[in-house]
Amino acid sequence: MESLLTAIFSGTAQGSIYALVSLGLVLVWRGAGVVNFAQMGQAMFTTYIASQMIQNDYSYWSAFVVALAAGGLLGGLVDLGLMRPLTSRKNSQLLNSQSMRNAIPIIASLGILGILKALAGIIWAGEERGFPGPVQPNPISFGSTNLAITSFDLFVIAVVFFTLLLTTIFFTKTGMGLAMRASALNPEVTRLSGIKVSWVRTLGWIISGTASSLAGLLITPRTNLSPNTLDLLLIIGFTAAVVGGLTSLAGAVLGGFILGYVISFVSVYSAPENVFIAILLFLLFALFVRPQGILGSKEVRRV
Repeated sequence: MESLLTAIFSGTAQGSIYALVSLGLVLVWRGAGVVNFAQMGQAMFTTYIASQMIQNDYSYWSAFVVALAAGGLLGGLVDLGLMRPLTSRKNSQLLNSQSMRNAIPIIASLGILGILKALAGIIWAGEERGFPGPVQPNPISFGSTNLAITSFDLFVIAVVFFTLLLTTIFFTKTGMGLAMRASALNPEVTRLSGIKVSWVRTLGWIISGTASSLAGLLITPRTNLSPNTLDLLLIIGFTAAVVGGLTSLAGAVLGGFILGYVISFVSVYSAPENVFIAILLFLLFALFVRPQGILGSKEVRRV
């Protein structure tokens, strides 16, 4: 029973972070058709900023807010300064090919990832450092029994669920959120309706950058912060997005929690070394059963 509770609580805490990463990837994919492999590089860089502020005696929450703002700003700059110019260039032989038009932004995102890692190495000497959390990771006690969950796990779950609630309200109750959904479904019709699709797309990059920074801030207290710390998180987040459906925000969240439980149960009942094999097998199974993802939509071609 204790092992089961450990797996459930741990899976919920881990899955909530994977859901954030997956959500950020899907936001950019729906808006720009790009898999942003620089996403966790942005999160790493902004987490270093927060860490430096804490070392300079700023409060945790000041550093937390600045890191989130920096993540959103960095996401917007990537779109405005690089992605939009790349995809809007005219009279370029290289961009005449549709395959190259699709590949170049992905290559550019990998370049941004390399630049951010290099900058982190230059500014912080690639230093591996710890990152504090706002609460101590002490086990929650119920009477004389220690439950298989810590105070920090509860903090992570609460923050992520509050974030997902705000995201749901934004996309279902606000004009800008509805515009983003419309732009993702049919950009041409949305443009004819008078909505500036390009700015809606940039907003998606900003929200994605903020969500990524939040994921970085929540995962690094469990590990040490270094330029390569969050690479694995990107792989798992991308897998969660594919499993849930790259066209569905709800699917991204669902995929994140499913991967969290898969990793947690394998770690508890088998061995941590088997986690990657389990992820691969689960991904292959999900693609075989439902290639478009659990909540993804099929692409229909008219002939």
